[in-house]
Amino acid sequence: MLERKTLSNGLVKLIPLLKEDYEWVYAAASDPQIWEQHPDQRRYSPIGFTKYFQKLLAADLPYLILHEKTEQVIGATCFYQFDAAAKTVAIGYSFLKTAYWGGTYNQSVKKLMMDFAFEKVDRVLFHVRKGNVRSQAALAKIGAQEVEEYTAEDGKGIQVLYQIKKEDYQ
Repeated sequence: MLERKTLSNGLVKLIPLLKEDYEWVYAAASDPQIWEQHPDQRRYSPIGFTKYFQKLLAADLPYLILHEKTEQVIGATCFYQFDAAAKTVAIGYSFLKTAYWGGTYNQSVKKLMMDFAFEKVDRVLFHVRKGNVRSQAALAKIGAQEVEEYTAEDGKGIQVLYQIKKEDYQ
């Protein structure tokens, strides 16, 4: 299992998420534009967000994403599906406020997480819906490679599995 600890790099700080962080994360997530390419486009609403937040809390290691200098909540992310035997972990359920879109912040978050993950695993996985072109472009920027397409667990749509192998990670 991955150790529960804070990760930071001068631009962002990732703090292990607690159920008491609900209001802070909801305030950051309440913009419909964030969710327009996600399967549940209602995540900006109280009902949609509550389902999302419960998934975050159930993950192996959920994180609150803070802007390092202002300590304002700018998003959330998590590690999930940690498999010690296969030496894999997935990163996902991630979002950033729209003011932080464009690469620098996402790349910074993913670098922190991959640096941490590659201490324990050999592959980091990412699951993205086929129509989520923003997330797919963001994964391309960090060097993730498409592995396969498959039917989503809910049976609605196609998921794309991406990976970054430890030996390919820079």
